[in-house]
Amino acid sequence: MATYEPSVALVRLNDTDLALADPAEDIRGREALDMAGDELGKIEDLLIDSREQKVRFLEVTSGGFLGLGATKFLLPVEAISRITDEAIYINQSREQVAGAPGYDPTLVDERYMRDVYSHYGYPPYWGLDYEYPPYPYYPDAPALTRRGREAETELHDRITPVRPQPTARLTRSYVDDRQIQEIMTREVEVVHPEATLWEAAQKTAGLDVGPLPVCKGDELVGMLTDRDITVRATAEGRDPKTTKVYEVMTPEVVFAYEDEGVDDAAELMTEHQIRRLVVLNRSKHLVGIVSLGDLAVHSGDVQQAGKTLEGVSDPSAPQR
Repeated sequence: MATYEPSVALVRLNDTDLALADPAEDIRGREALDMAGDELGKIEDLLIDSREQKVRFLEVTSGGFLGLGATKFLLPVEAISRITDEAIYINQSREQVAGAPGYDPTLVDERYMRDVYSHYGYPPYWGLDYEYPPYPYYPDAPALTRRGREAETELHDRITPVRPQPTARLTRSYVDDRQIQEIMTREVEVVHPEATLWEAAQKTAGLDVGPLPVCKGDELVGMLTDRDITVRATAEGRDPKTTKVYEVMTPEVVFAYEDEGVDDAAELMTEHQIRRLVVLNRSKHLVGIVSLGDLAVHSGDVQQAGKTLEGVSDPSAPQR
């Protein structure tokens, strides 16, 4: 019986005279930032496998002076959530990175790489069911999941969840040509990614606002839901007074633009079975939120609001 023999021979790009065929893949020299936007270090090198000649790991250097006393560690390309001209954003916390297996360039073998993948929660690249991530074609924007009319133009979302199938699709007796910004709530309660879960829970309980947008300044970086707290914190026995929001939040966010139509918002809410939809401007900054209540109060079509509510209230829908 034939067995699959993994090829785990990796080479540092700096140690070769090779160049990546696609210049967009060469992200050496850029800063690596964690999911809260804090600096992890600089990407000094890329590790490529000799068999498929694909980038597998980022070699990041942190601290030190002129190379002395610096610490090096590896990050799988699967951990990338956003790429800009200056930085690479990682969907891991600083604490998670600090707890990764120690890196010794002379001891990078199959066992070590398996440990690294396991630590970050990714399958090894030699696994039979492995799929190469969309590196380097990540949208130059926060790690938001955009669905709807732009799904075909915003290529290669980092995570593509299975779309829920609502029991009722949205129907309209007329077309509402107003923009979302005309009916949305502009004063949005948010939580900082560095806040503790205890602080976030106090805010949601006191305001009865449900899921909280997680923002660093006016940049939306995720959403914090009851399910996030239950599954990623309570079930794992984490202390809510020390666990930070960015450690458990959901980084993928369904959103709409403020200049899109009210009907578009209703479609997105029905399709994704959510009761609140965050609203961004074209600079991808948070400017408001639209809820089922906003649709019900401002819509001239009661049937539209009712159908949206029916689709969102499907019992098989995830709680958000």
